[in-house]
Amino acid sequence: MASRKGIIVTGIILAAIGGASFMIWFLPQNHGSTFVVSDYKAELDSVKEKQSLIIADTDASMKGLSDKTVSPDNYTSQAQVASSQVSSLVTELVESNPPAEWKQSYGAYYESLKKYNDYLAETMSLANKIKSGAPQSEISDEMSKITSLKQESDTLAAKSDQARP
Repeated sequence: MASRKGIIVTGIILAAIGGASFMIWFLPQNHGSTFVVSDYKAELDSVKEKQSLIIADTDASMKGLSDKTVSPDNYTSQAQVASSQVSSLVTELVESNPPAEWKQSYGAYYESLKKYNDYLAETMSLANKIKSGAPQSEISDEMSKITSLKQESDTLAAKSDQARP
């Protein structure tokens, strides 16, 4: 037969397990991290500053690619990292959920970042063409696409600045 002390200890253990299970079920679950932005101007300025650093790195790598001090494979891996960073900036803008007066400015900068990501994809295509020894006409066509995408990105960034409240 079980002793009285054993039954009490078993009851306490079962109550603790049941209580802990109930608390885990009852407490709300964290469904991802969120952050609250209170200064939308500073947030947008921060994203722009981060992108300017990415642009400076990419421009230096592009110069190295054109003067053959950076290999096409190295450029491609650097551009992939830059593209990932730009995608993170896009996510940051989307998750900040700006108020109505900032939506147009944030939207234009969001589009600018997307165009810059398209620019990065085209530069990777250029690196692949250089690597494969494509004719100069194909490389020139690719360069004109790249220039056009960069200009579109810059135009949208300027539009974002003009739309600021």
